[in-house]
Amino acid sequence: MNRRKRLVLQAYMNRLQKTIDYIQIAAIGVLTAFFALLGFILLPLGQANALRIASKLWSRSMFAITGVKVVVKNPHSRKFYRENKFIFVSNHESNYDIPALFLAIPEALFFIAKKELLKIPFMGWYMWVVGMIFIDRGNRERAKESMIKAGEQIKRGKNVMTFPEGTRSRSGKVEQFKKGSFLLSLNTGIPVMPVAVVGAAERIPPGKFEIHPGIIEVRIGNPIDPEDMKHLKPAEFAEAVRREVLALKGEEPSRK
Repeated sequence: MNRRKRLVLQAYMNRLQKTIDYIQIAAIGVLTAFFALLGFILLPLGQANALRIASKLWSRSMFAITGVKVVVKNPHSRKFYRENKFIFVSNHESNYDIPALFLAIPEALFFIAKKELLKIPFMGWYMWVVGMIFIDRGNRERAKESMIKAGEQIKRGKNVMTFPEGTRSRSGKVEQFKKGSFLLSLNTGIPVMPVAVVGAAERIPPGKFEIHPGIIEVRIGNPIDPEDMKHLKPAEFAEAVRREVLALKGEEPSRK
């Protein structure tokens, strides 16, 4: 095959892949609306049950149509999660992080999310009705109120997931952790569970409108008791947990 034919074939394959990406993304939108509706229908079972069932079915369906497999490295039993509550903290590298985490954690997982997500049709409404916790990042006082509300809900039995980087990392590195999640842990006495998501950025690269099949790993660590961290400032607690997440990713040894 000469060079010109190879270029023509490559251009055709690129266009075909783009078309497949658009179809998959449209399918994800349809699935999101469908499972949000399912979440509404399941509400008589309770917020936690509605969230657990709908979110896991949504995640499995999304990964099935995009050729992504989630591998979970979890040292804990289902009973362990039923009998304990945690503030899960994870790195944030892709839009795939949330569905991967929904699959990895056996119990219902409530996110602390930015309030802008409320504007998303179906998904935003669903997140609100099942009890997700929204935070106004542009208003410091309201952000504090949201974290206090989060603490109250954890004490009532919710497992909460936070992304302490604040937003998706564009550099591929685990950025500095903000201290809000760790103040929450210190104020409530709820342990922090470090989690690392590996490979999600390769499946949906940040800032790109494309999807790549492959594997995402979710690696779950061991809980960190805030009692053991009271000698640290909240920012130091945050950095200690960040190092645990890095260690789970295999990027840097944990330093305690």
